Amino acid sequence: MSRGAILYVSLLVGVVSLFNPACIDPIDFDVPPGVGNSIVIQGQVVKGENSYVEIVVSRLFDFTPESRQPVNVKTVELFDTKGNEMILEPRDQGYYREVLDSSTPIQAEVGTGYSIRVLTFDGRTYESGTDVIVPVPKVRGLNVTKIVGSAVNALGQIEESERIRLSIDSDINTDQGGGQYWKIFEVFKISDSPIDADITQKTCYVTFEQLDINVLDLSILSGNIIEDYELTMKPIDFRFYEGLFFEVHQLSLSSGSFRYWSSISDLYSREGNMFDAPVGEVPSNIANVDNDKDIVFGYFYASEEEVARVKVPLSLVGNPEPYCPPDFAATVPGSDECTWGLCCDCLNTKESTLLRPSYWID
Repeated sequence: MSRGAILYVSLLVGVVSLFNPACIDPIDFDVPPGVGNSIVIQGQVVKGENSYVEIVVSRLFDFTPESRQPVNVKTVELFDTKGNEMILEPRDQGYYREVLDSSTPIQAEVGTGYSIRVLTFDGRTYESGTDVIVPVPKVRGLNVTKIVGSAVNALGQIEESERIRLSIDSDINTDQGGGQYWKIFEVFKISDSPIDADITQKTCYVTFEQLDINVLDLSILSGNIIEDYELTMKPIDFRFYEGLFFEVHQLSLSSGSFRYWSSISDLYSREGNMFDAPVGEVPSNIANVDNDKDIVFGYFYASEEEVARVKVPLSLVGNPEPYCPPDFAATVPGSDECTWGLCCDCLNTKESTLLRPSYWID
């Protein structure tokens, strides 16, 4: 199995295990020689509304319980091509994030290059190549429409259903090479229904990041604009009941970072049939400086981003069923413990807040 296939399995099963880690039993998995103790380093510097650097260090997933854990390292350092450097402080095990502003030794700036160095407790030193921030084109607008399309229902049958289609109009710059990358978030409003009458009902705003990887190769385009370029389609469900915004982060990618995300996108979208592209090696710009046989996965890139938002009109979604209160008992018989997630307490996920977003309009 290639490095790309291994990384794909690592990411995919790792995501599944986050939702239900108890359902993953140890599996005998033949890890190719040389990657048994490999790590994954994923990082980015982003210039935008709130500029930041973010690094995640984890172990390559090989179906053992230990490999699902983030990795603590000795130090993580950020460098820029102006000669500045800064040490990043951990926010959680294997997770590093810092706001970059006028108070930090390094700021995120277009035309500046960035790199990282990671030192592990067992004496390994990993360094990334330098990635330069290229300008992000301007978003002209986001479009939401309702369409009827085919989808697989809970019984495995194909049926017609209404869905919301999100597309984008944007400037592009084919001269700079590289590509564009979109991260898509859904922000929806929900009011809970506590089963305890003494608990006050709350209204929360929940942000959910889609797992789809959307990249566009600028080299295949002509002109300076894309119009009605489809980003995603979503079924109409409870998330639209009290209001939902799509939030799109448009990022500029250098040639190297585009090749990385394009490879990940190809692997993520594989359907396992004869029309899939051959599995290839996922590129990385990170290496062990003392041992070129020590394989490391992941990529460090730098980007400018522009954020655009659009609210889905209630007139477009009709009358979706609400999530709360449930139309059945939300407790286990003989217990007063609520089992209906956000409906019991809309703050029971870290992606939820009582703070109304500044852009929110009912």
